[in-house]
Amino acid sequence: MNVIVRDQPCGYLTVIRVKKEGGRVKVYIESECPDVNKFGEKLPLLDAKSVLTKIPDNPVYKLADIRHSTCIIPWMVLKTAEIELGLNVEKFFTFEVERE
Repeated sequence: MNVIVRDQPCGYLTVIRVKKEGGRVKVYIESECPDVNKFGEKLPLLDAKSVLTKIPDNPVYKLADIRHSTCIIPWMVLKTAEIELGLNVEKFFTFEVERE
């Protein structure tokens, strides 16, 4: 399964590809961002436990040495892995900014 992340505030295009291997997934990342590419190279095979681990202890977030703290890619890796492992639905969020 591939997830293409466009229109990030940084302007970079990122493709997250996950491939199921038994009860785990292998994550491949191709990005225009060098930080995200380095992050992708460090990712281990992910299983349900690692994907569902809370944020302070989550291995994906621990490996995310990315300049921008609001980078969506670590979250997208987890969401994509959840979908591929059958732990979540293929639905993503939307948001709007309202100024008063």
